[in-house]
Amino acid sequence: MKACATRNPLRLFRRPKTLTAKPKIKPEAKPGVRREPTQARAQQTIQTLFKAAAQILDKDGEAGLSTNKVAAAAGFSIGTLYQYFPSKEVLLRAMAAKGQDMVLQALEQYLAALELRPDVAQMDPQDLLRQAIRILLQGFATGKGFTQSLIRLGWSLEQPQETASVVRQVSDRLAIFFERIHHPALPTPTTAQLFVLSRSVIGTLRSASLEKSPLLGSAALEDALVQMAWALLARK
Repeated sequence: MKACATRNPLRLFRRPKTLTAKPKIKPEAKPGVRREPTQARAQQTIQTLFKAAAQILDKDGEAGLSTNKVAAAAGFSIGTLYQYFPSKEVLLRAMAAKGQDMVLQALEQYLAALELRPDVAQMDPQDLLRQAIRILLQGFATGKGFTQSLIRLGWSLEQPQETASVVRQVSDRLAIFFERIHHPALPTPTTAQLFVLSRSVIGTLRSASLEKSPLLGSAALEDALVQMAWALLARK
């Protein structure tokens, strides 16, 4: 597919200035979107368009998807769709951006909640890792909340340099998390450990999604990722 000139939908985090300041995820304008909805009705319109497009994408693939089909399936005029999305490509990139945003917001909520728990240092360390990996696995590969075909589309639209930027920022957030929880079995990782961990996990999920691996959705894939993270991070 010809690369789009708009920003990559994976670029959702702002890099924290330091590792001592908790990063705040600020929603960015969707790439190429003509009008950013602010009212509840407009938000509902956007979600209805996304749902219709995802259903068509699952059934007919990207080649079978058009703005006219999306508008008709959603029950809107083509003019309503064009108020927000000037082309099919902009619509798809906005959908991918929304899906990625949901994943990263879920990860942030999970980590932030654990940081506030007074008993976090007594929690099962492997379970802490498993839940974080499960959020990434479901969002970047198996399709919780969004379909697997939409996730694959998001990966196919990626720009490598911006994906790398997002992964670096996720790595920084994890560094803050491990530093704050003071878990006896999970010391603060080194920069090298976090580099290997973040690239290995997200790279594996990217490959599994694009290759339509039969491992997607299996306990075996999740277990293997948890085992890798534990072997890398656990106090020896």
